Amino acid sequence: MRVHRFAAVALVVLLSLASASDAVAQEASEPQMSPEMQAEMETWMKLAQPGEHHRHLTPFVGKWKGEVRSWMAPDTEPMIEEGTAEVSSIMGGRFLEWKLQGNFGGMPFEGFSIEGYNNGDERYESMWIDNFGTLILYYTGACSDDGARRKMETTFTDPMTGGTIFYRSEYSWTDADHYTFTAFMDKGVGEFKNMEIRWARQ
Repeated sequence: MRVHRFAAVALVVLLSLASASDAVAQEASEPQMSPEMQAEMETWMKLAQPGEHHRHLTPFVGKWKGEVRSWMAPDTEPMIEEGTAEVSSIMGGRFLEWKLQGNFGGMPFEGFSIEGYNNGDERYESMWIDNFGTLILYYTGACSDDGARRKMETTFTDPMTGGTIFYRSEYSWTDADHYTFTAFMDKGVGEFKNMEIRWARQ
């Protein structure tokens, strides 16, 4: 009996030593973070969390139908079309994905956008592409404290003159199921309304 007890105790001691040895080896193999590295990691983790401004984007999630009015130049009659949009929340509520379809001047139109709020630079950001061009538009902007109005701005090259076109857009909520998108263009000779879309939730 004493032999068996001694063997059992020895086995427990050996297992404990092996477990402690593995823990020491694992700890030694893992890189140790300096206080500076720890602070940097904590900062990045904080910036990665969705916040109030991301919640301002949440109401856009869903399916929408819109009446599209577009003006090619000041003091002209608008073209009137219809369009649809499907907006999804992605990456844990950090971004919106927009898919738009419709017609423009009798031609099929397709647009795509990724939109979010950059906690680090404290601004809204979005990128836009569509099947009417090969450029990628990058917007930045800000919204009102209650999220009811948001303004975004971008610039791109005028293909006719080589100059710069200034473009800005506004999102304005009427109620939970209706908002208006309005866009303004300036080719260097004065701003004019380029587009207005009145969206209704489907």
